[in-house]
Amino acid sequence: MKKITGKAMSRNQSDDEKFLSLDKTDKKILNLLQKNNQLTNLELAELVNLSPPPCLRRVRKLREYGVITQDVSLVNPFKVKQNLISFVSITLEKQGDDFLDRFEQKMNECPEVKQCYFISGDVDYLLMVHVEDIDTYNEFVRRVFVNSSNIKSFRSSFCLSRAKYDTSVIFNDK
Repeated sequence: MKKITGKAMSRNQSDDEKFLSLDKTDKKILNLLQKNNQLTNLELAELVNLSPPPCLRRVRKLREYGVITQDVSLVNPFKVKQNLISFVSITLEKQGDDFLDRFEQKMNECPEVKQCYFISGDVDYLLMVHVEDIDTYNEFVRRVFVNSSNIKSFRSSFCLSRAKYDTSVIFNDK
């Protein structure tokens, strides 16, 4: 495990390149910021028992090395008519690195695709897709999947209700 790496994770990286060693204070900072990224540096420093300058340096390092990737406001899709959430299982015709890279690039270009995972098992990818309604989903499927020469099959499952939603990565800071 490397102490620091600035690279994002990809399919082709070794385990050594993927992980950053975090100490107890870093983990505490990350847990707190994931709950409320609106904390001021002064508030955060008090909560982790540091003075503000070293606290700010730690947060900047966590950003610099790609541990903290974004500061966002999470929007409830059910409150803004993005009511249809689909989990799509994709099987590709060909799975060579070039084909996988092209598929991933295409998914990154689709704003409807919120998450895309290369997975083990009977299928190659699992996607989470958010759209307004079934008509919009049908248009998305025709545009993205039906005309793709390398998609062997896809299966959609639709969210009926959301029982839990959590975006945090929890660190044991003990």
